[in-house]
Amino acid sequence: MTTSLNFFKQYHSTVIKALGEDAKKVNAKVGSIMADNWADKAGNINSNSEFAKSFENYLKNQLEFAEFVKVNCDEKDYVLDIKGCAICHGNELLRKEGIATACPIVQAAKYAAVKKLGRNVITKGVDKPGIVGECTIRFELEPSSS
Repeated sequence: MTTSLNFFKQYHSTVIKALGEDAKKVNAKVGSIMADNWADKAGNINSNSEFAKSFENYLKNQLEFAEFVKVNCDEKDYVLDIKGCAICHGNELLRKEGIATACPIVQAAKYAAVKKLGRNVITKGVDKPGIVGECTIRFELEPSSS
């Protein structure tokens, strides 16, 4: 069976529309569940680079929502580079209708870092440098309290 990008983009945009005012809250919950699914199986994470490699593997090989995913994380900067994302295509349909978009990957990435690195995470932005399906999600890790 082939996965259909057209189905997924229609499904995503329709679900977000159906949720209405609850979309933002549900999107955050979906992201946290995705992060928990990874974190519960990831084992001990001993460094930011180990975190990045493990979370990248989950996004690429378990969720399979995009053709390309690269996660980089140092002591301050935490960045996801994504290409060929199926979610973006659904969000583009919403954008054309003037409806707020929702990306559970942003939330999942944020929750994953909080859970496994024990650091607060500030969302710095989502850059859309290219075609639909390409983005760079930027976070900053707050200094550790130790």
